[in-house]
Amino acid sequence: MMLREVKPKNPRTARILKAKEPQLIEGAKRTLLLHGSKCPAPLHTVLKTFHSLTRPNSILFHKKNESIHPFESAESLEFLADKNECGMVVFGSSNKKRPNCVTMARIFNTKLLDMCELLLLPSPDGDQIPSMNNLTMNVGMGLRPLLLFSGSPWDDPTSTAHVMLKSMFMDMFKGDTSDKIDVEGLQYALMVAAEEPTDGLSPVIHLRWYKLRTKRSGHKLPRVELEEIGPKFDFKVGRLQEAPRDVMKEAMKQGKRPNEEIKLKKNIGMDAIGDKIGRVHLNKQDLGGLQTRKMKGLKRRAGMESDEEDEDMMDVDEVSEDEGRKRAKTA
Repeated sequence: MMLREVKPKNPRTARILKAKEPQLIEGAKRTLLLHGSKCPAPLHTVLKTFHSLTRPNSILFHKKNESIHPFESAESLEFLADKNECGMVVFGSSNKKRPNCVTMARIFNTKLLDMCELLLLPSPDGDQIPSMNNLTMNVGMGLRPLLLFSGSPWDDPTSTAHVMLKSMFMDMFKGDTSDKIDVEGLQYALMVAAEEPTDGLSPVIHLRWYKLRTKRSGHKLPRVELEEIGPKFDFKVGRLQEAPRDVMKEAMKQGKRPNEEIKLKKNIGMDAIGDKIGRVHLNKQDLGGLQTRKMKGLKRRAGMESDEEDEDMMDVDEVSEDEGRKRAKTA
């Protein structure tokens, strides 16, 4: 699958395309929420809840779209997502075969990347509409939740549905990337619980929202309590459409950041001046076969000659001197 390459026709188009190019530090991913031809009250509650918790990084359209069928043709989703500059699409529709269906899709390079279908189950309280204390949940705009993924399936790399859903929920609710966190901004938590997988049954996903309450504890740190708020959502995983391997590899590619430290290789470093220095490890050298006798000056310094050889050399020198003196006297 080849990625489409758009060539700018004028400088204005070139500036617009450059602003849409991948950035080293990506901003918050925008979410587009759409209604299908039939969108009952339970689905409307889901879409409105997602919109209220992701503002201002989400857009909710109330008009019904009869021509959108994500798993049959994704052209309408791709067009609307590209027009509104959204990287995620949440589509709610209902029919006789798949009632109360929520389709979550991600867009990359104006094309559909992957898609997951969630079937909304009846409320555990027995109501047809998911129970809710307050739809707005009294959460400030732009606040990010604490995400808690409960259950062993989230840590199973072989579970394609859980891996995809975890990535989608994190993209939707993580917001802007920052290196500092204001404690007062941590006001609510989102728990996504998954039941243990069973043979022949689709896994059930539970969404719960909690308000963080801090109370006096008599110590330096306050006592934190969780108060359940908002609607309760239970989903059953439906159809999946995975991303092509080459497109996913391109979407996950990251560039080098300017302030990121360069990872040097092992035993290679930088000195104070900025020059690259390295350490080389060699095997122990065998100096037994080193030839040094040809240099008379290094004969004793090399330490290769034994003490017996040194004594033999001294005896030979002494005998030669005595014989020389006798011959001189005889002459």
